[in-house]
Amino acid sequence: MAQNKIARLHQHIARQREDFHYKTAHKLVKEYELIAVEDLNIKGLAKNTKLSKSIYDVAWGNFIEKLNAVAVKRGVHVIKVNPHNTSQNCSNCGHKVPKTLSVRTHSCPRCKVVLDRDENAAINILNKALNEVGIILSACGGLDIGQPVKQETSLFKKLPL
Repeated sequence: MAQNKIARLHQHIARQREDFHYKTAHKLVKEYELIAVEDLNIKGLAKNTKLSKSIYDVAWGNFIEKLNAVAVKRGVHVIKVNPHNTSQNCSNCGHKVPKTLSVRTHSCPRCKVVLDRDENAAINILNKALNEVGIILSACGGLDIGQPVKQETSLFKKLPL
């Protein structure tokens, strides 16, 4: 009796997660023509870490599979990029700024740009994807290195018809 109740609860949570994944994938694919993601080694990340249960629980791999399937149907490109140094390199000038996971702000001593760590990584991921598809952006957005700029991560947002 109790086992059945627990099994139904787990099934309910799994279905909620799957529904959330599909809704999120459809929203992203509807809004963008190119979606860039890190090609993470999920098994490697989960191995020998205190976060392994959480990493598997959020089902990153399953979400990326669903995103790819939805994107293919809509003709949207999903590009997986190497995650190496995406949060360490400055998205403005390319300078490597080492930081621990607890440091949540990217602050480049070379070009003086200050961004949220995740925003800096997102710009780097997008730039890597654009380079892979043949669109090359300069590291500084074409501006003098002394002029920090805030780059938009939604370059491929679809225009309303």
